[in-house]
Amino acid sequence: MSLPMGLLSFFAGLGLFLYGMAQLEAALGALSSASFRRFLRRSTGHPLTSLLGGTLTTMLVQSSSMVGLMMMALVGAGVLPLANAVGVVLGANLGTTFTGWIVTTLGFKLDLAALAFPSMGAGALWCVLLSRSEPWLAWGRLVLGLGMLLFGLGAMKSSMEQVAGLLDVAVLQGYPAIVYLLVGVLFTAMIQSSSATMMITLSALHAGIVDLPSAAALVIGADLGTTSTLALGGIGATAIKKQLALAHVLINVVTAGLAFALLPLLLGLISDWGLEDPLYSLVAFHSGFNAIGILLLLPFVKPFSRFLETCFAGDQEEVRTYIQSVPANMVSEAVLAVAKEVECLLLKVMALSLRDLKVETGSLRIGGELQRRLDLAFASGVKFEDCYDEIKTLEGEILEFCGEVQAGSVAPDQVKQLHRYLSAARHGVYAAKAMKDIRENLVALRHGEQPALTAFYQARVALQKQQIGALLNLLVTPHQSGHLRQELTRVREASRHDHEESEHALFVQGLHQDADERETSTLLNVNRELRAAAQNMCTAIGFLRLQEGDLDDY
Repeated sequence: MSLPMGLLSFFAGLGLFLYGMAQLEAALGALSSASFRRFLRRSTGHPLTSLLGGTLTTMLVQSSSMVGLMMMALVGAGVLPLANAVGVVLGANLGTTFTGWIVTTLGFKLDLAALAFPSMGAGALWCVLLSRSEPWLAWGRLVLGLGMLLFGLGAMKSSMEQVAGLLDVAVLQGYPAIVYLLVGVLFTAMIQSSSATMMITLSALHAGIVDLPSAAALVIGADLGTTSTLALGGIGATAIKKQLALAHVLINVVTAGLAFALLPLLLGLISDWGLEDPLYSLVAFHSGFNAIGILLLLPFVKPFSRFLETCFAGDQEEVRTYIQSVPANMVSEAVLAVAKEVECLLLKVMALSLRDLKVETGSLRIGGELQRRLDLAFASGVKFEDCYDEIKTLEGEILEFCGEVQAGSVAPDQVKQLHRYLSAARHGVYAAKAMKDIRENLVALRHGEQPALTAFYQARVALQKQQIGALLNLLVTPHQSGHLRQELTRVREASRHDHEESEHALFVQGLHQDADERETSTLLNVNRELRAAAQNMCTAIGFLRLQEGDLDDY
């Protein structure tokens, strides 16, 4: 085999390995993401349990990046505090070293072909024959991904052995360890997989292309390079997500710096313990320096988290606007502040809906001040999911503040007012949830190629735009309670009429003839959720603005 063909075989194996890893991660995510999230929420109340939870989860899903991104989602949603997520990230660093032990044992000590081909064949058949069942399809993808991963590893291993016979190995040796470390950082950042870098390093070490100290430096670099995944996830995110991304970077920089400084000492200790096989020595080194980093950093998780909370302070916008500045024992002022805060929440919901529908605020028939408030509801660079999380967080803070107010001396009519405002906030969140649930469907309709589907989308957006404009004016412009009820009823009836007319277009006018059954079902679902969003906003504004007597039978 020539050198170019050997390199081509190597990169083909790398491609199969990465694709197999992606299939494996996707299958594990489909099978267990919900249970893993419940497990993480239950088991991260203490730094030590956070560490164990992160280690076990990463060992199971075989991706520290997946666990890190999951943590970003959970802290962004307010499910986990930052300190708990930092503990999980620490554990993920140790859990990801488990991959090296598995591959060293299976990939370099066993015949890969004996495992790879049966796994790929069984997994492919599984996917084809049982594709209608999502759980069974996920199991098939898991087996197929494992087979492709092993086959790709075998291709890399054999091609490296052949390339080593064609190259003057001395050319690749003799460089300072820092060069290998930087190569590990850059390569891992490019391919977004420290596991793949570890497999390549093991292959090169097995073939004699690099020696153990150079391979160890490459692995240290891989741990540094993997921080790029969370760093990318933090771009344009909320402050707490940026703080977690920074935590991941700092943890890995400290751990990698320590490992690099103690590189000769650690390799000497491993040799003294009787590990002579260079492959096992490398994976032991990888686990060892991550374990040392954990032992040093674990006692300082909480103070470290407090430090992180001071970072990106300029990006941390207070979710609350009014209730943060009013003491809960000043009941009358607190009730007014809650009303203003709920108004802000409903404005955020409508701004989110407009973003979902790709409607510019300038195209609405609203005043300049209201347009400015809508534009300020969310920063333009913040992701849709973070905007939705902010709405949910604000509802939780309103609920907590109302609880503090009611803990004091509150008149019965003020209690009723607070309950109405909480109901308004709840229905506002229902409206946001309806828009979130159809976001992907709206994107597909917006970029669809079928004229009938595009026409349906444009017609529904135009109707929804009219309703949002009307609701915005009803929300912020003072109206007599009786007149407001009439206008809200009119918008509610218009929403019902639009929903029924759209269904009529789908069922009677034959739009479904241009779309398959799944597309027709999607259109019906979008139609229903758009109505639900409008209906819930009408209800929310009613609870916030109507007088007590006008709420009867509303």
